[in-house]
Amino acid sequence: SPGPTTPPPGPGPVTTPDQPVQTAEGVTPPFMRGREIVRVGLLLPFSLRPQDAASLYNAAELALFELGNENTLLIPRDAGSTEASANAAARALMTDGADIIVGPVLREGVAGAAGAASAQNVPVIGFSSDRTVGGNGVYLLSFQLEDEVSRLVSYAAAQNIRSIALLAPANEYGRRVESALRAEAQSHGVAVVTSQLYNRTDGDAAAAARTLAAGARPQGIIIADSGSPLRAVGTALVQAGVDTRQVRLMGTSVWAGEAEREPSLAGGWYVAPDPGARVEFENRYRAAFGEDPTRLASLGYDAVALAALLSRDRGVNGISRSSIENREGFAGSDGLFRFSANGAIERGLAIMQVGQSTNAVLDAAPRRFRNSGT
Repeated sequence: SPGPTTPPPGPGPVTTPDQPVQTAEGVTPPFMRGREIVRVGLLLPFSLRPQDAASLYNAAELALFELGNENTLLIPRDAGSTEASANAAARALMTDGADIIVGPVLREGVAGAAGAASAQNVPVIGFSSDRTVGGNGVYLLSFQLEDEVSRLVSYAAAQNIRSIALLAPANEYGRRVESALRAEAQSHGVAVVTSQLYNRTDGDAAAAARTLAAGARPQGIIIADSGSPLRAVGTALVQAGVDTRQVRLMGTSVWAGEAEREPSLAGGWYVAPDPGARVEFENRYRAAFGEDPTRLASLGYDAVALAALLSRDRGVNGISRSSIENREGFAGSDGLFRFSANGAIERGLAIMQVGQSTNAVLDAAPRRFRNSGT
């Protein structure tokens, strides 16, 4: 789309024929004049994380193209890096007439956008995984740890695993896994025998694994990490005599694409969004843009597809809290999902088993939510 043109000096604003104009409803491109437009504000990290922002924007455009929705207008703005910058960008989107805001990615950004949008009763579908910024018309389309831990623990309990230990980095991610694990384990009658949090270096990770291996042997060990610390932990556990045929190694979704490269994790379980749905999305994205999408791109696709779906028949009136909180949920690029009134997302997740070269689906993601009220 053409960028802003620089008007010649002189009195009053000058607009070129193809430039959007501000109407009473909001910003309106000439080719959309006279239509009932649904304006979707995109608050993306263009300056902070340009690669993620570009991939999210591409995916948003792909959603509109595939759904053939010609009355939806995307209005992209840079969320910046702070709560204040996101708040200012969201206020600008309100002036542009945004009916729903998609993004930002960061927790601070979602909080900033929420401040501006809730005053106008405009819903926000943000991409932060921090549940504390959700609710009151702010929904978090992300991969939420609590959801993953719940799925993993309930599956483990169903396989008669009654004692679990945790190895996780001593950061916010690790602490959130730990508190989610303690809550879920209690509700499933599973004991958390020990929890070792470490500084995220290979040496500290391996030392924590050796300490754990020296104690009482649990039936399962959750390793909530990725990259070289994950490999250091796996190797250290096996070297310290943990028999992975007797003790089940388990992980969160950050294992995806990594665990199969570490022989010590073979046979381990991890939780992941529906892999079949993800592969389909990646193939369509590649066909359209000639490159791989980033991990977050599917979120941009799903948020815009949701806005287009809800407004298809009733225009702007179709976008409401009650329709976003539909208990039956929606089929997205990472499988089934639905939003709670508190803004948290619930996903239909799969349990995967690590193989030598490929990972197998051990327990498929559900095709529908059980308690959908239908």
